Amino acid sequence: MTPAPAGICEHADDGGVLRWELCDPARSNPLSPAILRWIAERSVTLRGEIVMVRGRGGRVFCGGFDLRALAEEVGGLPDAPLGAAISAMRAADATFVAALDGHAIGAGVELACACDVRIGRDGIHFEIPASRLGVIYRAEGLALLQHVFGNSLVRRLVLLGERIGAVDAAAHGALDHLVAAPALEETVDAVVGGLRTGDAAALRGNRDALRWPAGPPSPARVAEHEARRARAFADARARLRARGGLPKPASSGLGLPPMAIKDDIEARTKQARRDRDEATLNVIGMIKNRVITELKSGSGTVEDDALWLSVLGAYVKQLRKAIPEFEKAGERGREGLADVQFELAFCEQFLPARLDEAATLVLVRALVAEHGLLGQGSKAAGRVMGLLMKNHRDTLDGDIAKAVVDRVLAES
Repeated sequence: MTPAPAGICEHADDGGVLRWELCDPARSNPLSPAILRWIAERSVTLRGEIVMVRGRGGRVFCGGFDLRALAEEVGGLPDAPLGAAISAMRAADATFVAALDGHAIGAGVELACACDVRIGRDGIHFEIPASRLGVIYRAEGLALLQHVFGNSLVRRLVLLGERIGAVDAAAHGALDHLVAAPALEETVDAVVGGLRTGDAAALRGNRDALRWPAGPPSPARVAEHEARRARAFADARARLRARGGLPKPASSGLGLPPMAIKDDIEARTKQARRDRDEATLNVIGMIKNRVITELKSGSGTVEDDALWLSVLGAYVKQLRKAIPEFEKAGERGREGLADVQFELAFCEQFLPARLDEAATLVLVRALVAEHGLLGQGSKAAGRVMGLLMKNHRDTLDGDIAKAVVDRVLAES
């Protein structure tokens, strides 16, 4: 068996459970061709194991296919290793459990879909930027996405390029368990324990039957689809080369705290300089100055993702408070309002996705029922808000939550 390449680690615990961890958080845990070839080779050797698949860093489960490979000339299509890896996982004599402690993007969504069970924490999202990159997805990959997410969500993911939140994904069956972040490990352990207690032959037979409920498309349709994909990849490669390729990967920073957000912002800084995008450079410069101020404060603050998230979160709150003042100013405040909205949109990209009203309503109703607060009216509002803040502080919109809590308690 070929040793695991850079970017993925394999560990076995005392109970025989294998753990595959994407371990390059500074680059958002991408799937390189080497990693995908290793997954394909390793999957063939499995003999009934339970394999937990996860990403390191707690922010991004997998940032997708390593785009550096897209810019290179290869024999065949660049994503052929992805297809081989996913097919090998789906054919493997192993039960795969995806522990999603961060966002899944592009090929990372398909990697999660290749697993037999998916457990996600609240606040994560799924995103497939194929249209923005100008590539056409593999027919087998689209079929797998449809099998897991359903037709409606796949259209939103692939055609519209939308971010699908964890609550929406769970409601459509794409997540088998959706839990608060502190409960993720406990839930993963419970799922693995349940898989281990069942009859091995029954698990194998039912699992394999559930993987492929529908037959593959006809050979003619596959051939036509592959021809279109080849043309699209050639065009995408040409565009990448025309704009000077992708930013060079940041140093892995061995022995230092992971700083995926800083690395992301540095890459955006370089791109903004190339594009002469003064608006983006201004907001990045302001954020960096705030980080530097925190580091020089003498409080012993360490520069890591937690610091960047804290600075970004504080600035987002400041921007949100400024919006009503600009709106009141009417025409005089229009230019300032546009600047605030631009900065807000930029900063919010790095923060956990906020739960919308529909998702908050689902959580509130579940908490009210679970804790026996039905019929207690407004006097239970404080307790419900406390429960929400305890488990969903990072993804909760306070104003939305308060309004929803008041409405639900009034209904009960």
